[in-house]
Amino acid sequence: MKSTALLLARRLAKILGGVLLLAALTTFYLWLYYHTPAAPEGEVRLVSIAPGTSVQQIAAQLQQEGLIRHPRMFLLYVTWLQPGSHLQAGEYDLRATMSPAQIVTILRLGKVHHYTLTVPEGATSRDIAALVGAQGLGDPQIILDLVHDAAFIASLGLEAPSLEGYLFPETYSLPRHLSERTLLTRMVHTLQKNYDEEIAARARDLGLRQHDVLTLASLIEKEAQRDEERHLIAAVYHNRLRRGMRLQCDPTVIYALGEHFDGNLRKQDLLFDSPYNTYRYAGLPPGPIANAGRRAIEAAVSPAPVDYLYFVATGEQGQHKFSTTLQEHNQAVRQYQIGQHRQP
Repeated sequence: MKSTALLLARRLAKILGGVLLLAALTTFYLWLYYHTPAAPEGEVRLVSIAPGTSVQQIAAQLQQEGLIRHPRMFLLYVTWLQPGSHLQAGEYDLRATMSPAQIVTILRLGKVHHYTLTVPEGATSRDIAALVGAQGLGDPQIILDLVHDAAFIASLGLEAPSLEGYLFPETYSLPRHLSERTLLTRMVHTLQKNYDEEIAARARDLGLRQHDVLTLASLIEKEAQRDEERHLIAAVYHNRLRRGMRLQCDPTVIYALGEHFDGNLRKQDLLFDSPYNTYRYAGLPPGPIANAGRRAIEAAVSPAPVDYLYFVATGEQGQHKFSTTLQEHNQAVRQYQIGQHRQP
């Protein structure tokens, strides 16, 4: 009786030992699979996972791309062995040298591929919409509609007729499916970060609202081509504003003309009736004519301590000749721009 029980115990021990060994081998094999890349080499693949794609479909797609070897094993890992947050839709930079575990982590965290959108200083909202559309990062018309959407503008805490001037020029890193609202919101927030307390304090000292500063900065941005002239051009505009003189800024006329501008500013264009035409109306235009960068914004609130009232392009690498009197200015115009209309 004792011998039978002992024999049975030994058999059970062997079976249990075999089961434990099998479990250990299986665990080791699974661990090895989930932490072993599909290939020792491989280029980055841009994999697009559409919204609503199931885990099974994702596994099949990854196998087709050569990124994993066994879809069922991948499915087992995601649903049973390492359950967690859902795999997110989007575009991903994946390669066969990544293990299945690494790929799952990337998809769960939503570490999507980002595109670079560079908005140059002085770009208008129309320019920005075209850039976004050209790179497939949004609908240009939706961008332009939102730029003039009063409810959307108010939701950003702004009191402005449009977002022109509030879309900060910067290099942005963006995922493909970012909404147009989110993109514009990010650009406005970037402006507010750059319009810091130092700039705000200078503006208050000059009696300028943020809207005024951005409007003036846009004029400076459009006129200045050399860094050292930004503060001089700002001084000209500040001096003219104090004297009640018209700013006579060509870029405001071009902005007013809009799509009617053919690249050649004519004398009769200076008569175009628009509140943005600073040849016809004194003071600042109703709002910015472009989106100014940090340097132009700084110049707008820190004009150079000079008495200049005029400037004219010399034609030498964006340089201007500055004058205090109309007589000096007319002489400069004759010297540098014979036959052309006068600039401020």
